[in-house]
Amino acid sequence: MVHRVDARFREDPKTAAATMPLEPVEVEYCSLCTCPLEYCENVGCKRVKLEKQMEGVSVSGDDATAEAKPDGGAGDESSDAGGKEKDAGKDKDSKKKKSKSKGITITRTNRNKKKHITVVAGFEHFPEVDVKDASKKLGKKFACGASVTKGATGKDEIDIQGDFSHDVAAFITATWGVDADLIKLVDKGK
Repeated sequence: MVHRVDARFREDPKTAAATMPLEPVEVEYCSLCTCPLEYCENVGCKRVKLEKQMEGVSVSGDDATAEAKPDGGAGDESSDAGGKEKDAGKDKDSKKKKSKSKGITITRTNRNKKKHITVVAGFEHFPEVDVKDASKKLGKKFACGASVTKGATGKDEIDIQGDFSHDVAAFITATWGVDADLIKLVDKGK
């Protein structure tokens, strides 16, 4: 095998260094994202977003108000409408939170590298379901350990040893008549 070497490197190392001068490059870093300024746009830095918003706004006092509010009072009305839209958005979010909390959440998490735990929460919204009885039925159905524990919210949850998230959902709808739309599956495993 033949290796070819560039002619610059065959010469004396002192002359090669003279042909390729290396000077240090000073790099400016962003104070917000601590990346070089060229990378701020790729990282999604707040500085770039602010610069894009400020592109159309001038610094002088009279021009800034004229450009920001071309109709004078129209800017005030649009800000009020924006406030109403934000309030309506908050109402929608609160409705979504209420509808989420009324269903059953089945979460699959990893206990070790290959071991899984299926957590069933939300039975408190269904008074016809006894949590301890449901734990026993789930343990017998799937031939595994099932226990009732207090969750992070302080409400009862059923911990099932193993990955039975889809099977548990079908079993809950068949046994207790819970609507399948009210069951939410969450996978927190790797």
